[in-house]
Amino acid sequence: MSRTSTLILLGILIILTPFSGLPIAIRTLLTVLFGACVSGIGLTLRTHEVRAVKPPVGTPPSPSGVSPI
Repeated sequence: MSRTSTLILLGILIILTPFSGLPIAIRTLLTVLFGACVSGIGLTLRTHEVRAVKPPVGTPPSPSGVSPI
């Protein structure tokens, strides 16, 4: 399952949690867990997006073409 699909599924679960009929403590726990998962997946998606756009930083080539020792 892709991260995007997981985000959609977690969003639906967050929406349905208040209507689940579970005790308040369990509903609160599930809401916090689902929210933390959404935040974590969102952060990894954002990090992956930034790394895909930004070129890797490396050492610049030496002017003479010979690597320093």
